[in-house]
Amino acid sequence: MKQLSRSRESQKGAVLFTALVMMVLMTLLAVTMMGNTAIDEKMAQNSQDQNRAFQAAETGIEMAIANSGSLNTSNAFKADGTNTFSQGDAATLGSSTTGYGVSVTYSSVFLQKTPVTRGSGFDSTFANYWFELRSKANTDTGASSTVSLGMFQVGAK
Repeated sequence: MKQLSRSRESQKGAVLFTALVMMVLMTLLAVTMMGNTAIDEKMAQNSQDQNRAFQAAETGIEMAIANSGSLNTSNAFKADGTNTFSQGDAATLGSSTTGYGVSVTYSSVFLQKTPVTRGSGFDSTFANYWFELRSKANTDTGASSTVSLGMFQVGAK
């Protein structure tokens, strides 16, 4: 077996320098990944809050349909553009019920009366009364969502 006859003095710290460069690169990579993880968590939280706001707005539409005052032909827009029928049921969807704070308001506007369509089973003494229901939800974190629904109800002329 042949022995290596290199002396330690000839290396002059090349391994130390290489190791330090590698450690700096690994540290930079770790810091960058931690920053990306924090951004990913914030994006996931924002997406979850937006979904909660949307689901609450959908619930507001269901609450508007269940409210007997929503489908009233006297519901209209005022001269200043506001609605004559607007309900807020924030207490129903408060943080004690849902686990997070969300407020919901909904409104209804009567749009027009049209004749019933042929083949609907109704005669000419009935009409379709068209409404637009709109629900807006806001969460405590600032996310908001608005959902609109157009619908009609058949009634006597």
